[in-house]
Amino acid sequence: MTEGRIRYLARSTGDPLAEDAPNVIRNFTRSPKRISSLYVYDKRGTELFERQCGTPEYYLRRVESQLLNRHAGDIAALCGFPPIVELGAGTAEKTRILLAEYAGRALRCDYFPIDVDMETLAESARKLVSVFPFLFVHCLGATYEKALSALPPCAGPRMFMFLGSSLGNMERLEIDGLLRQMFEHGAPGDYLLLGADLDKDPAIIDRAYNDSAGFGPRSTLNMLDHLNRRYVGNFVMDNFRYRSHYDSLAKRNDVRIESLVDQSVTLASLGFEVSFSAAELLDAEVMWKFDPDELGEILERAGFSLMRRWIEPVYRYGLFLFIHK
Repeated sequence: MTEGRIRYLARSTGDPLAEDAPNVIRNFTRSPKRISSLYVYDKRGTELFERQCGTPEYYLRRVESQLLNRHAGDIAALCGFPPIVELGAGTAEKTRILLAEYAGRALRCDYFPIDVDMETLAESARKLVSVFPFLFVHCLGATYEKALSALPPCAGPRMFMFLGSSLGNMERLEIDGLLRQMFEHGAPGDYLLLGADLDKDPAIIDRAYNDSAGFGPRSTLNMLDHLNRRYVGNFVMDNFRYRSHYDSLAKRNDVRIESLVDQSVTLASLGFEVSFSAAELLDAEVMWKFDPDELGEILERAGFSLMRRWIEPVYRYGLFLFIHK
């Protein structure tokens, strides 16, 4: 019976990095050199990140969950119980908090999770329908752009969700592009529930990305090992170190990988060699820490009006509820 409540509106063709080789070469020949943050999320990198999320220093997931638990009823009171479209759904652990609001009232919920990882998407769908008897899951295994294009028409408003401060892991032009797509594929009256990390004491940010157990640094350095496995590379981990720096003026935390020596690395399956000088920095990840009012202005320009915001005062993490104008 549960399988009858799961369907697939889009299926990813498999490995999201299967055709990324030209980008690898392009990123390693630019200045400064760059590695896509997608290389964090192989099996090992994901395991390390999950362990980082459980550390005392890494507040983002913990505080966002607390806000959702505290304000799920408020969100339901403001929005009712529309279908949910979640970008970057993953395991949907935090989404369960809102789904419980539907279940507590024995209301049907149509849930549209978007993720390129088909294995996680399918496993999450099976678990969710086994827990929530009135839940129907419509899986969209695709990039955000393709998944939003594949959404079926809806007679009433929907709730788009983008949690985990994932918006802050994109460059500003990418943020504007994604918000434009969400606006174009949405409709007036749709809601957007956004989780965003905010500007704060740099020491709190520094501890989050330099946890004492070292899971954060190890998950970033694992990107090089991921390249080794995927492209038959010979990166030597001991020749590189992790660097994280928060620019409080720009409200931006940059994670980089520093070369400790002059060296050359070969990616044999690409027939490509790249040289690094000692102290050269390789751009790996970005984390914007927004000013709440500035974030509201970014969304306003994209066509979304702020309805309500809930900000945790100690760690300054926020949930923001917008409506499509």
